[in-house]
Amino acid sequence: MYQVKQYSFLVLGTFIIAVCFNLLQSPNQIASGGLTGASLVLGDVFHISSAIILWAATLVLLVGGSCFLGLHTIFKNIIGSLLIPFFVYVTKEVPPLTHDPLLAAIYGGLGVGLGLAVVFRAEGNTGGFTLIAQILHKKKAIKHSTSIMVMDAAVMIAGGLVFSPEKALYALVGAFVTRLTMDYAVRVHQKNSKVAYIISSLEFEKQISESILTELDRGLTKLSGSGGYTNNERIVMVTVLAPSKIATLRALVQDIDPHAFIILCEATEVFGEGFTQPVSPPKKLVSSNAI
Repeated sequence: MYQVKQYSFLVLGTFIIAVCFNLLQSPNQIASGGLTGASLVLGDVFHISSAIILWAATLVLLVGGSCFLGLHTIFKNIIGSLLIPFFVYVTKEVPPLTHDPLLAAIYGGLGVGLGLAVVFRAEGNTGGFTLIAQILHKKKAIKHSTSIMVMDAAVMIAGGLVFSPEKALYALVGAFVTRLTMDYAVRVHQKNSKVAYIISSLEFEKQISESILTELDRGLTKLSGSGGYTNNERIVMVTVLAPSKIATLRALVQDIDPHAFIILCEATEVFGEGFTQPVSPPKKLVSSNAI
């Protein structure tokens, strides 16, 4: 039943993204990044349907990703990667909701952000630039967030050159709204941060810690421990992260050490760098009579 629910969310999220692309972004030439934005720009340059470019690019990325990352990693990307071009193709004849580029940027960004939040709720992803980022990280040790940001920026700049500088500004608005919506939707679903305890063998310590530092962009604390039954020395890594990152953490740890234990706990409040900063204590009031 849980799997059915997860796949239902994945289908719903990718459908929302595709519909917003066809009804709002595509007819108004709003290329706000991602593989869909790139397909919009390339489609205009080569006079080819965006749906066809999406299909071709997705298949190339899946094949290339399987060569660089392995079939096990690619399997997690297949469903989300294929659903978006499928829904874009199915809904391509639906008439646009508006021809106002500002409205298209705002509501398109809102819809795409909501769709991405639903996909992340299903512990899935949409492939596309994510796959390229994974390949770059494996081959060149480039952080995922950095490569995706650069690729999205390149798409928006290309959109400005192909369409108009004004359309690039609208695309920037759309990307900003998408980010805000996605972050807000994830926070509404699960407000609290998570504390993750990862218990693994010493041989996997370096790989797991580097993956958390680079791929999740989170710090961690290492503790020494030993197995209660075997008395073998173990490493305990503690990190605090957003709920939206739990699926990624679980996947990367299990890819490195399938026998690792991961214990998750709620953190109602977290103070420190990267999280909520504590409120400074009020300064001691001095009575006017003391002056």
